[in-house]
Amino acid sequence: MPKKWLLLFLFVIITLGLMTYQSNRQRWFPLKFLNNTFNVFHDLRHSFMDSVKSPFRKMLIREEENSRLKEELAKLLRGHEECREVLLENKRLKDLLSLKEIEQRYITSAHVIARSTDRWSNTFIIDKGATDGIEKDMAVVSNQGLAGKISGVSESYSHLLLLTDMSFSAAARLQESRIEGVLTGTGFRKCTLKYIPYEEEVKKGDIVITSGLDLLFPPGIPLGYVSKVDKSNIGIFQKIEVLPFVDSTRLEVVTIIKKG
Repeated sequence: MPKKWLLLFLFVIITLGLMTYQSNRQRWFPLKFLNNTFNVFHDLRHSFMDSVKSPFRKMLIREEENSRLKEELAKLLRGHEECREVLLENKRLKDLLSLKEIEQRYITSAHVIARSTDRWSNTFIIDKGATDGIEKDMAVVSNQGLAGKISGVSESYSHLLLLTDMSFSAAARLQESRIEGVLTGTGFRKCTLKYIPYEEEVKKGDIVITSGLDLLFPPGIPLGYVSKVDKSNIGIFQKIEVLPFVDSTRLEVVTIIKKG
């Protein structure tokens, strides 16, 4: 009898437990399940697409950033070049002003504005003329040395004959030995120092300056340096090449001074 009551008690407990479980359990809706499944699939799809697009989006952002940085760098470089040009111009003008203070023969400074189109002529046009006090045969110098002389003058501009022109000549001397000669142009980058006796010692690197004996160029203006000495030719004079200090390809600003 006690055994039967025990079984009945267990049966009641199990029945109440099942009833409680059924009352707490939510009902199952098939449509809601499908909707949840689709939502999960949609989220997974977006997550996958984002993971695929993300590297390309980052690449695009980096490319745009690189383009912006390149543009800013180009602006900075242009600004740097402009500042550099101003500094160089100031240096050239300072060199010319220092020459002006030292050289009492100073007339004016001028800018090179054109070059002769004749391949055999080494002639420049400068932006100063007779109204600025310039006269024919006046000496033209830069901060490196003698550039040439004035070969023609108008009211507002002048012609500069470079010392490398074939028609140019100047009384010259070797700075160290004081040997005198004549410097002439060749039409090319180098000049020739003539009438130096064969027995005189001339070395590569010797400095050549104006002697002032031609009454055109004041004495002591640097002309160039000896680049080649040739004693192989039969004669009483050496063949001497001189490389001018003034590089005409970089000549921009010049100073005009009175004749010697």
